[in-house]
Amino acid sequence: MRILCLHGRGSNNEIFRMQTAAIRADLEDFEWEFVQGTFRHTEGNWSLYTTSFSKLPLYGYYYPLDPASVLQAEEDLFAIIREEGPFDGILGYSGGASLAAQLIIKDRMENPLALPHERAFRFAIFINAASPLNCFSLDDYAESDLVIHDTIKGSIAEEAADIVMRPSALRKKAGIENEDQPDVNAVKAAFARLKGVTLPDGSLGFTDGEYGMVRYNAVSEDILIDIPTLHVRCPAEHRHHGLHLYEMCEPSTALEYHHEHDHDFPRGRTEMKRIAELIREVADSA
Repeated sequence: MRILCLHGRGSNNEIFRMQTAAIRADLEDFEWEFVQGTFRHTEGNWSLYTTSFSKLPLYGYYYPLDPASVLQAEEDLFAIIREEGPFDGILGYSGGASLAAQLIIKDRMENPLALPHERAFRFAIFINAASPLNCFSLDDYAESDLVIHDTIKGSIAEEAADIVMRPSALRKKAGIENEDQPDVNAVKAAFARLKGVTLPDGSLGFTDGEYGMVRYNAVSEDILIDIPTLHVRCPAEHRHHGLHLYEMCEPSTALEYHHEHDHDFPRGRTEMKRIAELIREVADSA
């Protein structure tokens, strides 16, 4: 049983291996393949794991204000799946879970007649999953189908800007090479160029004039993920940290486990053992 593993934003493979160690110890017959992001993460961190356990550089898989970089991350991972697969399942945490969901959704949309063994994955495990992003070229839509407007208020761009433009993200960091330091002027200029975009289904997002980004919409679209899934999340968290993705999945094959650690990774022997049991359950059902 081979599982592709995607860490959270502002993390690395060392941290994700440590976070999942207890789970993996109970699933010794599974094989875990960790893929590390390539975008340097230089912001401040809040998690117990990223602040205390790793001295290695931290990474994400893409730049939050650049839809093209999200599309490139998806293509890079599909290349890994083609070259190093097949994989039975995929495990993602936070932003890695969002990206995992995007791969599953895109694979299903591009291969609607594929048999189960022809799909990229047979099952998925999402931990504190951020809502998946739908990134696209504006050329994919007729000009009359898109509404472009000057304001990004209320769109995902506001949240992305809060991530990359907060003081902790823009200040110079000790111990970081100059080429990896944030270019404050470039970040602000990139944000200033963004415009709002509304898709035909009402989804609100942003565009840089060439590409756009919205969230996949769990309300207006049919079930987007039809393979068995496990959703590990904290009910007290924001809807876009787990619940929204759960609503996109086939309910008859979606399992849930709730924890009390907000957006941090679950922990504790009893809790991790139960999550491992549920992973085996969802894998056996696929």
